[in-house]
Amino acid sequence: MSGVESPRVSPPQLPPLIGREMSADADGATIIEARLSWHADEASAVAAAIGDSRLVRLPSERLATRRTRLTEVEVEDPVTVTWDAPRGDWRGVVVTGGSIGVLDASGARWNNVLLRGVRIGYLNLRQAIVSDVQLVGCRVGTLDLAGADVTRATLHDCLVEDLDLHNRKGEHLDLRGLDMVRLNRLDGADGLAGTIVTDEQAHWLGPILARALQIRIAEEDL
Repeated sequence: MSGVESPRVSPPQLPPLIGREMSADADGATIIEARLSWHADEASAVAAAIGDSRLVRLPSERLATRRTRLTEVEVEDPVTVTWDAPRGDWRGVVVTGGSIGVLDASGARWNNVLLRGVRIGYLNLRQAIVSDVQLVGCRVGTLDLAGADVTRATLHDCLVEDLDLHNRKGEHLDLRGLDMVRLNRLDGADGLAGTIVTDEQAHWLGPILARALQIRIAEEDL
């Protein structure tokens, strides 16, 4: 399709890493070239800076990383109930596998980010600035992009149950890899402007758009 710009995503090229077990309180810490694990149920790394590192174990209940900068970071098989990451800055981040109940990245900046094979109950990107982002093989309960500025983002082989696009801005949001048949709810039909879908998806979107725009579809012709 002409005019479609794909995300420019490249995985981190990490140096040799040193294993480090994180304390429950790492607020404001600066960490580089480390293999990080948390063994507490809850932990905080608010306003921290983590670079050229790999996260191999998250707290089982909650990780707070508000305003935290992740640069060239891999996250392997994260399993946690809540990952609070609003207003964070993620650049060159790859999250692979695992299960996250709530990933709150509202108001965050994501650039060059890949989520692959992750199960997420609620992915909150409200008011976020998202560019060059891919979701591949992910299962998401609710994907919240309300008010987000999304440029060059792709969903490939993804299942999303509820999608909120209210007041979404930006260009080149590619939904061709989204399973529209299993999309239960779409909020914010206006946010579909400028997205990319297939002919088959457009067919499935018809009734959803009709409901969103309060168009009544008659069963019979006049």
